[in-house]
Amino acid sequence: MENWSFSKIEATKGCRILYEKKYIQKLPPDTTVPEYEEAKKIHEEIQTNFIKRQVDYPILNPYMSNIIAVEKAYRHYFKEQDIEFVAYADVVLETEVSRVILDIKCRYNSNINEKDRLQLLTYLALANQERPVAQNKIGIIVPYNQFMPVTLIDIEEPPPVDLILEEIEKAKRRIPRMTVKTSECAYCEYKRSCDYGLKEIDNNDMQAIAEKYLYLKAQVDLYEEILRKHIELTNQKIRVGDKEIGFFERAYTKVDVPEFIMLCQDNDVPYLDAVKIDTVKAKQLAKKYDILTQAMDKEIKYVFTTKKIGED
Repeated sequence: MENWSFSKIEATKGCRILYEKKYIQKLPPDTTVPEYEEAKKIHEEIQTNFIKRQVDYPILNPYMSNIIAVEKAYRHYFKEQDIEFVAYADVVLETEVSRVILDIKCRYNSNINEKDRLQLLTYLALANQERPVAQNKIGIIVPYNQFMPVTLIDIEEPPPVDLILEEIEKAKRRIPRMTVKTSECAYCEYKRSCDYGLKEIDNNDMQAIAEKYLYLKAQVDLYEEILRKHIELTNQKIRVGDKEIGFFERAYTKVDVPEFIMLCQDNDVPYLDAVKIDTVKAKQLAKKYDILTQAMDKEIKYVFTTKKIGED
């Protein structure tokens, strides 16, 4: 029997090595990804608040008297294909006649994109197969967006479970074409055991160099975090040859700004060139006093870095 989930389907759009380690070799993760740990913590906090009915999302108030379930499991067995599909919905609010399925997203953008919609419709198809209801909504919770943390969509006709089978078939067709994606190395849970970047490359092949750069950058971040945690715990520096790795004192000049300005004024010393405005605090002031925006402008600078781009 084959086992599938929405995460496994999405994984076929990503890195071949990660897919093989996680879903074929079924290896446990060997690397802790701080962003994932933080996301897990946020999920658990929000789910706990739902169970306690202590959430502050006005748009969901009409549904808070419903039956509340978190990490609700849905399963469906496709007998002819010998496939079992399993899904876990973050939050489900139900009555005898209505259902709201919610997924928690650790991001700011509260728009439901195509991936979100497909994931939620997958959950809804399974829920509707299990127990049909008259009114269905799907939505996302984005805790980083304080202005619009919840987005809901009405679904008049839940999709059939065949939608899931179609997505699984698409995923299977993608597998033979999967490639290594070093653009995903930074958030990979198998960094320690991955030796992809050890192979020799042609230094004239800029694409190969870029791929190896992202791989090595992720590896450096991994080892730096390991060393940092060890040194914080033991309070012992690590010596390598004529170098030491650890925490070292660094002196910074601290200026008492009001005192500095007062001394300049009292002694007729021009000081404006020495004063640096805190941009964040200046923007906060400008929200209260609109006239201050007249002193603000945009300056475009180009920096060498790596940026996430949307998929084609």
